[in-house]
Amino acid sequence: MGYSGDIMHDIVQKELKRNYPASEGWVISGDPKRIGNDEIFSVSRRRGSNQVATVAATFGRIVGPGLVSAMLEGKATPAASKGTWHACLLVPQGTDVSGLPDEVRVIFMRSFRYEGKDLLWLKRPVGSQVAPQSTQAST
Repeated sequence: MGYSGDIMHDIVQKELKRNYPASEGWVISGDPKRIGNDEIFSVSRRRGSNQVATVAATFGRIVGPGLVSAMLEGKATPAASKGTWHACLLVPQGTDVSGLPDEVRVIFMRSFRYEGKDLLWLKRPVGSQVAPQSTQAST
């Protein structure tokens, strides 16, 4: 039996690639930095000038200040100082993002949602284009 974090990491990778596609020149740099169960990625592309993003991914229902400060440290990297930089947070739908600074963009995952305190894994019924079903995910 596999570790549930493996599949969740794979889903984060999928969501990251959907929002920062290689077809538009985005490159994910190296392994993600881990802060507990959360991950921080650095993505970049060259389109006239360098564009750099620090993208954090969390499955937490409430985003902690430690993750936000670690993500904002990406602004001080040499790559970020040579071009435009932005911070982005990848979270399940229903996550409390009310305390985030304005400079952090929020992307809600297509694959997960919170209903109350429960994290639900959203999946589409086989062969159907209708609204996704949900099942409880383990974290």
